[in-house]
Amino acid sequence: MELFVRWLNKAIVVIEILVTVALTALAAGALLSLGVEMWDIATNGAILTRSEFNLIISGVLEVFILVELFRIAIAYMRHQNVIPTVLEAALVAVARKFVVFEGGQDYLLTALGMSALLLAVATAWWLLNRTGACSLNE
Repeated sequence: MELFVRWLNKAIVVIEILVTVALTALAAGALLSLGVEMWDIATNGAILTRSEFNLIISGVLEVFILVELFRIAIAYMRHQNVIPTVLEAALVAVARKFVVFEGGQDYLLTALGMSALLLAVATAWWLLNRTGACSLNE
């Protein structure tokens, strides 16, 4: 049984490393894609349309989300508190949706839902920080 548990621990470490490598590759790919988009816009003209601007900002924020997920994986592998990093990633993800918000048919309902989500994440962060479960600068 002890041999089986050791084997499982090694398997978990391998999975953690694979996830971290995959996140790194995704971040590099997103950054490369963002660079290609920027180059295309720079060579085709300096004036951005609204959709091009939203596409670039969305790409930048996606890279930040991937970086936060990478930080979560590293903190998890080091057996550190991942709560602050998870909440940072959640805030960046919700902020990304606000920045590139396209209303659609249910504009008000969607905006209220996103506002409630942002308020919930921010409140959770604030409450956990007050109780000492996480630190904002960890």
